[in-house]
Amino acid sequence: MMVRTIALALAAGALHFTAPASAQLTLVWEDEFDGIALDTSRWQPEIGTGCPGLCGWGNNELQYYRAENAVVGGGVLRIIAKNESFGGRNYTSARLRTANLGDWTYGRFEMRAKLPTGQGIWPAFWMLPTDYEYGFWPGSGELDIMELVGNEPATVHGTIHYGTSGSPSIFTGSSYTLPTGTFNDDFHTFAVEWEETEIRWFVDGIQYASQTNWFSGGGPYPAPFDKRFHLLLNMAVGGNWPGSPDGSTQFPQELVVDWVRVWQDIGGCARPFDDMEHGDPVGNDWFSYSVGGASGGIGADPFNVEPTEGGLVSLAAGWPTGGVGERGGFGRRRPTEAGEVTHFEFWIDPVAGSDWTLRVNLQDDDDGNDLIANPPDGADDEFQTVLSVGGPGSDVLAGAGWQKVEVPLSAFVDDNSFHTGGNGVLDLVGAGIGGNGRLVNVVFEVASNQSGAVTFNTDGWRFTTQDRRIDGRLWSDLDGDGFDTGEPGIAGATVEAVASGGAVAGTAVTDAGGAYSLAGLAPGAYTVRVRTETLPGLFSPTADADGVATPAEAAFALTCAEDVLGADFGFEPTNVANYCVRQPNSIGLGARLFAQGSTSISANDFELVALESVPFTFGIFFYGPDATDLPFGEGRLCVGGSIVRLLPAVAATAFGDAVRPIDFQLPPTVGLIAGSTWRFQYWYRDAAGGPSGFNTSDGLAVTFEP
Repeated sequence: MMVRTIALALAAGALHFTAPASAQLTLVWEDEFDGIALDTSRWQPEIGTGCPGLCGWGNNELQYYRAENAVVGGGVLRIIAKNESFGGRNYTSARLRTANLGDWTYGRFEMRAKLPTGQGIWPAFWMLPTDYEYGFWPGSGELDIMELVGNEPATVHGTIHYGTSGSPSIFTGSSYTLPTGTFNDDFHTFAVEWEETEIRWFVDGIQYASQTNWFSGGGPYPAPFDKRFHLLLNMAVGGNWPGSPDGSTQFPQELVVDWVRVWQDIGGCARPFDDMEHGDPVGNDWFSYSVGGASGGIGADPFNVEPTEGGLVSLAAGWPTGGVGERGGFGRRRPTEAGEVTHFEFWIDPVAGSDWTLRVNLQDDDDGNDLIANPPDGADDEFQTVLSVGGPGSDVLAGAGWQKVEVPLSAFVDDNSFHTGGNGVLDLVGAGIGGNGRLVNVVFEVASNQSGAVTFNTDGWRFTTQDRRIDGRLWSDLDGDGFDTGEPGIAGATVEAVASGGAVAGTAVTDAGGAYSLAGLAPGAYTVRVRTETLPGLFSPTADADGVATPAEAAFALTCAEDVLGADFGFEPTNVANYCVRQPNSIGLGARLFAQGSTSISANDFELVALESVPFTFGIFFYGPDATDLPFGEGRLCVGGSIVRLLPAVAATAFGDAVRPIDFQLPPTVGLIAGSTWRFQYWYRDAAGGPSGFNTSDGLAVTFEP
């Protein structure tokens, strides 16, 4: 699983999710249920009957919710409903939520699952507000992604609830019915796309519903669906909607979940590792350690938060005691797919007077078990980069406030001082999806260069994609038609990428075929500009890749996952004279002759270009003041006097609209004098076998210079 981006589908009837994109979404949260127990850093089991505040969970449900009824194993989550007595109820099941562990405003929310069936069975994948800023239900809203009533096993429902707190809810929704079979036969994907003024529902990539109208008694539209919500997964037994089980209902029933994923437009190309917003590092797989008698550790800090991206909480780290050398470290275990990223970034705020070394370690799994053994077992890698904090020439300034650090992954080197072995490759793709082993831990190590306290805050750990490219070609548009029909490339020209702020972000020089590549660009908007003063001669722009009338320029947008290819530019050569000869043959068809390069004798860089429009046998007459046998690569024939005639090596070929450049290299023995004028004329036979007429006065006249 690479760092994935997907396109947010347009809402227009029943659309498959690969419809044209209106935004790029990045996977920001997921649970693949690959472990052996429920991940409580992502899900909180809710326990009981809802009493006393919400007995029957507001729906007269009949079950008692237990954590034990949510079982993880074999790559799936099973929520199991049982016919058993517990807590004064005759049924048990499970209900999970992500409140304050995973909370989002807007995005795409997906679940792949196989649904239970039977009278009185009610599975649901849904969302509730985390903060209830518009008052109690339904004033703050409810978003039901998928609900199924067990006696209708082929139909699912998508619904929103809204209105005024304490009043009966207003709800609007739609349903989707499988064309054949039931949702218990196999796994299906259920999703909702939630935007500020529209919510869309999908089954297996097919959009079946869209809602744009709602209200809240607690605030103006788009309330209540403009605040953060969290996910819920549960299977109720009984209730107002499905009714009670009867003799036909079989137990146990299982809601089997393959995965749950959350995608968002996060305004960049990032794979978050930890944004610290949970405010509970110890409860979210963080660890810390001290070395050599030093003491210290980590904790949540709501009082010193990075002001632009930091949210509500940062992570505070400190070792108040200890001498020069290793103090300790900290990190988080979070198996992460990050296959397409190019950088690791984080925010840091070191206190004034600091002088210490930060070693950032990326630990990846090489044996497919999602574990980094401690002590090391030789099966995993650790890649490290070293940063100086404070002190002379530091990478991070001490006492300067919050700073963002971006480190290319290429700067991380294989560190075998602790984790020896592995394959020596920074692997960021899991073994289960075609890779060798994914990232498991990110660890910061602290070594002080002085005695005294080492304290700092950090936030916003993430992997980003900043290495995209724009490729294209410059061609000599000999016929000026704006289309590249096999015409030669323009070598040696400079092309640059200009960012939206005006800074030059990349420069390239075209190769012998006119190709260029602007690599290492961050995603964003660019203007690709040809530096026309670097073209080898005088050219007039005829075409550019975006089709907008901006000569020698084109605008492009680089996304997180896509490069721009085919950013081509055409230029018509004009430095000699863009004249051509059209001599019709007996059926009225003709050809053209161009001259390009330099007319300077000393430059010795003059080229004729024959552009053929019909099949013929052709030659070129040169009429000049000197009767000289000029050596040409395709053959030569001196016909006497001051006329030199060139016959091609290929006597008769149907070239169509092909381009035939002829390099007019003048050896020193030619003795051309500056100011001499030469005329060049096409000669060719037509289908009747005779040469067409020609008139040298109509030929291409070129005057050579010193």
